[in-house]
Amino acid sequence: MEHRILYRHFRWFPHSHRHLLRRIVLLAALFTLVLEVAALAQDTLPPPPPPDAAAAAPGQNSPQNAVRAVRVSDVAGQVQVWQDGQVAFNQAEPNMPAVEGMRFVTGEDGRLEIEFEDGSVARLAPNSSFRLTLLRRDAAGDTITRIDALTGLSYFELNGRGGQVAVGLDQESATPDGSAIFRIDLDNDPSELAVIQGEVHVSDGEGVSVDVHPDQTFQTDPNQAGEFTVADSVTANSWDQWNSDRDEALSQMESSETTARASTSNPDDAAWNDLDYYGSWYNVPGYGDVWSPNGVDADWDPYGQGYWGYYPAFGYTWISAYPWGWWPYHCGEWDYLNNWGWVWAPGGCGWGWYGAGYTGAGWFPFVPIWHHPPAYRPPMRPGNSGGRVPVTRMIAINRGSQYSAPFRFDHVSTVQPRPLLFNGTAISPLQAGIHPLQRGPLGETFTSTLVRTHPELAPESAGASGMPVVRVPPVGGFADRGGTSGYHPPHPAPRSAPRPSSGGADRGASPHVSGGASHAGSGSSHSHR
Repeated sequence: MEHRILYRHFRWFPHSHRHLLRRIVLLAALFTLVLEVAALAQDTLPPPPPPDAAAAAPGQNSPQNAVRAVRVSDVAGQVQVWQDGQVAFNQAEPNMPAVEGMRFVTGEDGRLEIEFEDGSVARLAPNSSFRLTLLRRDAAGDTITRIDALTGLSYFELNGRGGQVAVGLDQESATPDGSAIFRIDLDNDPSELAVIQGEVHVSDGEGVSVDVHPDQTFQTDPNQAGEFTVADSVTANSWDQWNSDRDEALSQMESSETTARASTSNPDDAAWNDLDYYGSWYNVPGYGDVWSPNGVDADWDPYGQGYWGYYPAFGYTWISAYPWGWWPYHCGEWDYLNNWGWVWAPGGCGWGWYGAGYTGAGWFPFVPIWHHPPAYRPPMRPGNSGGRVPVTRMIAINRGSQYSAPFRFDHVSTVQPRPLLFNGTAISPLQAGIHPLQRGPLGETFTSTLVRTHPELAPESAGASGMPVVRVPPVGGFADRGGTSGYHPPHPAPRSAPRPSSGGADRGASPHVSGGASHAGSGSSHSHR
């Protein structure tokens, strides 16, 4: 309207000046449009994930954000997520980022597993809760983790590779001595901590402490503060089998691994196991190692199913509904190869910190898409709310059940990989030749297995990630590819509840996870692994 008003006044100016004024008005309109597009881009485009070769440690002039995000790796039944004294998400979903201060509360049929960078896990049985009280890194990049068990029954499998970690119960704090598996039951009177494997140091913070050994149970005295007993036995609980079944599911994920992760800054992160299990790696000239899920074709959509979830620290993040959907949506980039389909190229997959900057590896709310089919449109990322928490914090995206159907299988052999056709050449998948002797949260790391089975790839001194830097044969990088379009994506039913064998709250019958992994589907189950 303002432009039209100005134009109507042109007739009052000499004819020789009208052309100049028209140009001034058009340039002003163009400048306004550029500013609007730039503002929109700031709301919708993330910084491109950096290559792993440029990873910088915290404290080395990289603009990190103190947010550390770990993965909700398994959900079944009703699980609420609380933050800052209110419900943040009515229903937790697999692949949801878990950040400091979040409290997770399971319902009568709810179960939850959170997986940390080193593969350690914390699990909740039904009618239980815990809080991620501390979830950060120090200046050297080492993790600092504190989980406070609040109610019900929880399991902790901590492998001792992830920096400082402590678990709170009542007024006490439990710290594993190396690797340990232990169970906390706050429904019992008195509360108890049972050590299944390893050794746990329990302290009340006032000079009273005790070491609890395998097959021992620490019990507090509800009538005497600072008083406790240690029994030389552990009573079985009906949910112990569920905890073991989850271990078996994770063990199956890492039974056969490729060397593709070896050149990344964090090869021992457990999230890489999902990619070896559900897909295949290909060494593509000009790209290096890229990954694609098995059982899909050129019509499959990497954003076919999932959610946009709002987090105050970094806005809306993509929460993939695919069981392997952690790394491919928080670092690296997606690319479409004509007549074949989508591939994911890793890059900048490192610290688990949000936005480690252009010179350091980090964790990003979503990742760029470079090439894509001509008519393809990714789901639009919701804009920010000017710092206000939006009314809708979880926005579901479902472009069709066909996009998740290929991943509902119980063993990797049921879906065979296909050769990747690139420039007229068929490229076979990398062979999975890395086999850990001991698997699961406390098992052998990828780096240890690699050194044992391939000594020619022996690690050097620890790099920026705190992990050993592994020598790998050089491959073509994916930075030099030519013709890149540079497109970025815009901003179970109630169960009966028998009494648990060890007492405490009713939690329902413990399910058995047969054949390893469990997967998302219809009904109340949201389990992915």
